[in-house]
Amino acid sequence: MMGRFLFLVLWPAVVWSAEPVVERAGPSSSLGETDPPDGDDSLATAQATLAAAKSEPDALRALATVVNLHRRRGDFAEGLARARDGLERARLLGDRALEVEFLYLRGRLYWNLTDYPRALETHLEELRLTQAMNDPFLLARTHGGLGLTYQRFGRPDDALDHFKRGLEVAARAPDDRIRSSLLNSLGVYHLDRGEPVQATELLTEALRLRETYGNSRAIAETLTNLGLAADGAGDSGRALNYLQRALTTFETLKYRRSIATTHRRIAAVLRGAGRTTEALASLNAALKVAGTLESSEVMAEIWLELSLTHEARGEFAEALSAQRRHAAASERARGVEDRRRMAELRARYGEEQRELEIALLRRSQELQKAELSDQRSRNIALAAGLIGGVAFLGAIIGVQIVRLRSARRLHVATEHARKRAESAERLKSHLLQIASHDLKVPLTALHATAGLMARSPGDPEAVRRHATGIQADAARMRALVRDFLDASAIEEGNLLVQPAATDLVETARLAVASLEPVAVQKEQRLQIIAPAARLPLVRADAERLRQVFDNLIGNALKFTQAGGEISITFGESAPWVYAEVRDNGPGLGPVEFARIFSPGVGFGPRTKAGEGDSTGLGLVITRELLAMQGGRLEVESQPGRGAVFRVMLATAAV
Repeated sequence: MMGRFLFLVLWPAVVWSAEPVVERAGPSSSLGETDPPDGDDSLATAQATLAAAKSEPDALRALATVVNLHRRRGDFAEGLARARDGLERARLLGDRALEVEFLYLRGRLYWNLTDYPRALETHLEELRLTQAMNDPFLLARTHGGLGLTYQRFGRPDDALDHFKRGLEVAARAPDDRIRSSLLNSLGVYHLDRGEPVQATELLTEALRLRETYGNSRAIAETLTNLGLAADGAGDSGRALNYLQRALTTFETLKYRRSIATTHRRIAAVLRGAGRTTEALASLNAALKVAGTLESSEVMAEIWLELSLTHEARGEFAEALSAQRRHAAASERARGVEDRRRMAELRARYGEEQRELEIALLRRSQELQKAELSDQRSRNIALAAGLIGGVAFLGAIIGVQIVRLRSARRLHVATEHARKRAESAERLKSHLLQIASHDLKVPLTALHATAGLMARSPGDPEAVRRHATGIQADAARMRALVRDFLDASAIEEGNLLVQPAATDLVETARLAVASLEPVAVQKEQRLQIIAPAARLPLVRADAERLRQVFDNLIGNALKFTQAGGEISITFGESAPWVYAEVRDNGPGLGPVEFARIFSPGVGFGPRTKAGEGDSTGLGLVITRELLAMQGGRLEVESQPGRGAVFRVMLATAAV
């Protein structure tokens, strides 16, 4: 059966805290001197302030705060839509400072969405405005945004130039808040280039300034970067000191994401220092906190560090288990990121679509005016023709009727062709989505398992165990590819079967033999119970019947816990011969029954932890294959009592 298995994304073991902190007192900035927690309460408070605003400037300042909270919470598409709205309203109001504020937020949101060309375009427009304003804070902040964007855009020289220009302007600012932020960003720039000595010098100065005005979150951010710089320089003791101080601050602020991430970073330093037992303890603390976040990205990073730590301890089985959990979490994180990107694309498309509709409406109005003028001319000519004779009018009406009928027939044919094309496009998109989602998983698992085999070539038992895993992943990929091709053939009506007299028991036996490695890998018992008496042959395509058993047995293996049992039994009930694939997994509830034959929906509640949800496409194909051979598929299940999938086929004519 198809489904999600393992998907490995090598998240970087070290992630720099590169986001600039913009602290400035006063209403012209959407961020205050201290940052509120990024939770639902803060957003609700900001939205309430927005709703209670009594003037347009007050409303726009409150909207800027809401946009910034959306950005910090990761709601980038929502934040971008509101930033666009705020920018348009600020321009209508003629408030240059608010226009700059929303340009800055929009540039940062494009940066968050990795749309660096648009981020650069937005910040350059912001720079044009701030250069004409007598506000060193805004100008320095703009240079900082440009520096970060050029850095990610792969133009380090331009990034360095803007960071330095920003620091020059920041020297004229009323206080050192923006200067400390730029020093922190410039320090991260040198960290990113592998220059820990220069980074440490800049970050130390940033820390000194931030400690003078007491922004705890900003101080913890710089402490984190100093810890990473010390680790890069090989000073694990100093790195741990900085990171522990940052952790204490994050725990006081109750920033759970930062707490989990800092525990992981501490574990990485401990692992590098050979203190793997302490590293495991830190990672367990990280998992405990990350479990309350609902963040697959954070979990993926922790599982990757756990895999590396177990590998450093020579615990390869635990390393592989953590690697697989990392792969599953990474895939979930990729899904979240894809949904965010799709939301942003839809928002961007909506904006462009509105502009296009306005242009089309104007063009339509112009055409209507031209058509009215032309219609008046035709009416005058028609009136003259009517005076000439009613017969001529009848001829014109007849021609028009013929034209209308032809146009209707053409419209019907075109609409039919369009619907068929859309149906084919939906199928292609659905299959490509499943392929991009599912094929990467077993491929990545193969790569990871092969790597473990390469590390332990002298251990025959480990090699045998890993080889079994490779066989299992290869079987999954074979089933996936076959299902993709069959789904397309079924949709186009090109799937053919060639029924003949076939031995049902022997076909099932072959499927069991090929899937035995999967059962061994999962520590499951897979058995075939032969009938007491020889059963009649059935009328079926042997190759397609084998595919049916592969799908059903593979599905049972996936949804049965470790130590579970899957059995295949047989029977006869004239005129049918049947085989039952029975498991003792969690079973199916009413909701799962309702959608069991809906491709792309999946059976989330039955899924074994860590393996991902089934797409359900394999069951649809299985049912269709049996129907094409004159058979049927029956399902019996109750929650907590496993499931039985019954393959029923007619006996072959003797």
